[in-house]
Amino acid sequence: MTALKCWPLLALCMIWAVQEESVCVHPTRGDSHAVSLDAVGRAQEDIKRRLALSWESSLKLGGDQPFDSGLPACGARKTRRFRTPLPPDMVGKTIAFAPSDRMPDADVRVATSVRKLIDVQADALADRALVERLDVRCAPTIVRAISEVELELVENP
Repeated sequence: MTALKCWPLLALCMIWAVQEESVCVHPTRGDSHAVSLDAVGRAQEDIKRRLALSWESSLKLGGDQPFDSGLPACGARKTRRFRTPLPPDMVGKTIAFAPSDRMPDADVRVATSVRKLIDVQADALADRALVERLDVRCAPTIVRAISEVELELVENP
């Protein structure tokens, strides 16, 4: 295109640009205040000190500590079904919930208790959220994902 052919297009763009409102709007945010970098530094150090004290006083799991999820022992062998949505990659997989020293074979092994955490022979420790989500009532229990919406639970296999 020659300069003479581009001139009307350029003029049209300039007119449109002048009439358009600003894209960025910066409303006032109130009065401004002076900031002391020393005060900011002191506040950061205070937060760091408080977090360190909180971390030191929090419960820490050591290798020699026992673990117990609170699940009772299963009485008799029982098979039941439970409906819950599952990810497609879980279909056909098994999850075993059992004490670490009596863990049955499964794709995923979840320990419900162990004498020393350092001796655990499982993929995970049982927690309340997982137990409730899969409707596990006692240990040992084997959970089989039958479909994307149904589990089979075998208590005391």
